[in-house]
Amino acid sequence: MSSTAVLSPWVPALLALILSAVAVAAVGTMPAGSAAKRLRIAGVALLGGLAVAATVWQTHIYIDRISNEEIRSAAQTKQVQALEDQIDTLKQSTKRRTISADTGRRLADYLRPFGSHQVLVSCAPGDIEAYHYATEIVNVLKSANWNAGGPETTTIFGDIRSMAINVYNNSDGRSDTMKTLLAGLAKFGIPYQSRVPPSEALPDNGTVELFIAAKPALSGAPAPAEALR
Repeated sequence: MSSTAVLSPWVPALLALILSAVAVAAVGTMPAGSAAKRLRIAGVALLGGLAVAATVWQTHIYIDRISNEEIRSAAQTKQVQALEDQIDTLKQSTKRRTISADTGRRLADYLRPFGSHQVLVSCAPGDIEAYHYATEIVNVLKSANWNAGGPETTTIFGDIRSMAINVYNNSDGRSDTMKTLLAGLAKFGIPYQSRVPPSEALPDNGTVELFIAAKPALSGAPAPAEALR
């Protein structure tokens, strides 16, 4: 709220005071001690006081109205932000995950010089969209001459909801396969999330598994992607 907006309602009060002063000055020219003079001074004072009181009252109403408008504006802003967040979540939930042909080709070209590595690709059962995305990943890895198995369906990782590729490995990220793959995903902006596998889910320490989970529900938020730095 600007200072101009706050002070402007006081202008009528100032005018009332000025007019009262003028009226008092005019009364001052009347003979001293006359009853008419006393009555006029009392009348001027009364009317001036009433004018000032009315102006103050109107000012309070004005300030309350401005405050209420600011509160409503803040509430509306929050509502708009909440609606935008819901729209973003809806877009994520309805968006089909895919790797473009150009991105897939560049990723394969990046991975190929590192030689063949073994990777297992799996997805959530009964989820056609997840299965198609997993298939695209398998095809990219195979075109890089990697030994990519799948896609298989599995429930071993639980009910995960994520837009990103979930990467599992028992080597604590020390395997060359893990390092090379994550570097490639990060380089070409493919969302992924490193996860700790359940106990005995991956008995072979050299095995890296990429799990494509179901997408987040509408009320949830997409899982953040991590990038190798």
